[in-house]
Order: sequence, then structure tokens, then C-alpha cells
Amino acid sequence: MTTVPPVEIFIAEVEAFGGAERADLALSRWLYEHGIANRILTYRDSVGLSKYVSHPLEVVALNPGGGFRSKLAALKQHFAGGSEQSRLIVSGYQPALHATLAGARGFHCLMHDTPALFSDAAHRTLKAKLRIQLQNFLIARGLRSGGTTIVTSEFLRRECRKDFGIDAKIARMGGLPSADGFHERVYSETLNLLSVSRIERNKRIDWMLQSLAALEQDTTPLSSRFDWHLRLAGKGSQIDVLRTMAESLGIAQRVHFLGFVSDEDLRQLIRESHLFLMPALQGFGIPAVEALQSGMPVLLHRESGVSDILLDTPWATVFEGGVEAMTPALRQAMFSTAEGRHFGQPLPPINSEEEWAERVAKLCHWV
Repeated sequence: MTTVPPVEIFIAEVEAFGGAERADLALSRWLYEHGIANRILTYRDSVGLSKYVSHPLEVVALNPGGGFRSKLAALKQHFAGGSEQSRLIVSGYQPALHATLAGARGFHCLMHDTPALFSDAAHRTLKAKLRIQLQNFLIARGLRSGGTTIVTSEFLRRECRKDFGIDAKIARMGGLPSADGFHERVYSETLNLLSVSRIERNKRIDWMLQSLAALEQDTTPLSSRFDWHLRLAGKGSQIDVLRTMAESLGIAQRVHFLGFVSDEDLRQLIRESHLFLMPALQGFGIPAVEALQSGMPVLLHRESGVSDILLDTPWATVFEGGVEAMTPALRQAMFSTAEGRHFGQPLPPINSEEEWAERVAKLCHWV
């Protein structure tokens, strides 16, 4: 009797628990619940993935000593042990590169992050651009070797076609429903704006600050219309820079950098907030989905992949362009939210994590 090997989900380094890791664990959970053995493969699990799941989770940590060469050597040795590579799915750009260089072929890929989404994309040197081109060429060899590449948005599909010359399949990601359920917020005196993300340059939090400051400088200042407050939940390297920016723009008393918040504190923030801000360029944008599922409208950029499904709904204000375009969009979103124009309107269709994971499993021919 032939034993079917487990599905392996390869994450290069587990250094934080973010959207990609959450998606990987959602896939692992769905596979487990449908009787498909699976495990996480990684170099190092620095956060302890098992504490984020309710199902039994096997984590194979290779723990190589040294740097890049040692990692590749450990990965090659692992694959030489007889892994069935049609049962391998890599999570992201770097794992796709490492798996290709380690000799894996026929593997699948959840491509969360193409080079256009990297934090240095706007300031890349010629040397960095050439390095990315070489990496794209190498990754393309692995992605074209028989497996399926899966993305969450039209944006990422276009990027995969441009960078790797492949036609990726779309599986739209869902979010976790709010623990408090769906409820529409009625504006009364204070209008709370919320952002939940890493406080990094590519999240465009500076756009939020500049737009709010511009609205304060209108003939009728924003604060004379709304007692507004922006609360930013998350850690990151840009907190001090952005706090200084808020002070220089004269809005520091209304902008609150909260740092890391616990799950319970985040639930309270969501309960108290009226409008979710997410102007970042990103492959999808699960936080916006979860805001909607809680009953909170969102403002987001067209370059966020989730905007594909939010263009024609009163629950979302979608804008294109730079910070100058965000300012009128933010004004529109705040007035729309305060007036309750979304009340009683149906939410756009949003996949659950289970529906996303099932589509991934089918695209990989595991079911």
C-alpha cells in the first residue's frame, strides 16, 4: 500500500505572525479538517506557530547553522529525503527562490509578495534592480516546472505575468469574522479613524497624516466638523518619524500611536471605530475585509488587491493616485461614514478562510 506523503508548507523564516503566516495556518487547518496530513517546513520558527492554531500542527524546523549557503544545503538535504514535490507549497517570494535553488521542481506557490510590494521598491538602486531581475529569472524556472502559482488579486496576477511570465490563479482570501459580530456604528460627536498595520514606510501612514493636516487647513477646518481621532495599532520602524511628522503638521494631539495591542484591546478599538484607513500598496489587505465584517466602512487605495471586490459598494471609498488624491477621498469617506450612507446596504461577497483554503487545495490537486 502506497503512503501519501504529507503536504509541506514552506515558510523560509517565521520571524513574525502576519498575514502570510495566518494564511498558511488557515490552509493547514483546512487540510487537517479534511483528513490531509500536512506540516510546516521552515528554517526557524521564532514565534512558535503552534500557539496560533487549535489543531495539531507539526513544524519541521531545519535550524541550519550559518547563512544563506547553510540554509540551502539544509533544504537540499531535506528534499533529498524523498519529499514529493507536488505536495510542496511555498509561501511567498523568498521561499520560491530558495526552493528553486535547492532543486525543487513541480512545487506550488502562494505568491503573497512580488517585488513591487517590497519596502525598497520606490528607492531601489541599480544594483538592487539587477539582483531582483536575476532572482525573478531563477524563480520563474521553479514556478514554470509544473506546479500552480496562486495569488489573491488581479494586481498580483499581473505582477506574476510581468516578473515570471506565468499566469497565476486567483484565490481571494477572506478574513476572520469579528468576535463581536457585525454592527453598524452610529456617529455621535467623535469620529474615530483606525489603522491596523506594521508602522513602516510602505503602509503610507504619512499619507494619512498629510491628508488629515490638509483637511485641517481648509477654510472650514476638519476638526470644526468632526471631533476626529486617528488611532494606529501596530509596531514598526517609522513610529518616531511619523510622530514627529504629526507634531510638525499640528495634529499630534489627534493622532495616537498605540504600538502592539492585544487581541482584546484590538476588539475594543474595532468596536469604538467608525472608519478604517488602508491606503497601502499591497497584494490583498485582510484587515480591510475584517473591518467590513465587523460593520466598519473602509478607505483604501486601488493598488490594494482587495479593492477588486470593493469598487461598487457604499462600504468602501477607493481612490487612485498619490497623497493629493487621498485628501478629497478621505473627506468623502468621513462625511459618508458620519451620514451613514452605508447603513442597510449589503456587504460585498467575501470569501471565508475556509473557502479560500478549499480553492487552494483544489488548484493544487490535493482533493
